[in-house]
Amino acid sequence: MGAQWSLSQEEEDMHRQSLFRKARKGDEKAKQELQEVYGVRLWAEHERAELVYDNPRYNAKRSSPKA
Repeated sequence: MGAQWSLSQEEEDMHRQSLFRKARKGDEKAKQELQEVYGVRLWAEHERAELVYDNPRYNAKRSSPKA
């Protein structure tokens, strides 16, 4: 973990994708490596559901369906 990359960009991308797959399945080592090496914060579904997005450009009146 955290070793310098001597691999091609494509190999590094494949390794990172592999880490994401493992982390989704609950692999703590993969989560830790993603956070330490790539600075990625992984959110659980219930955490994402509680997020509140404040978008000043969003107009609720414009997006509501017309009857």
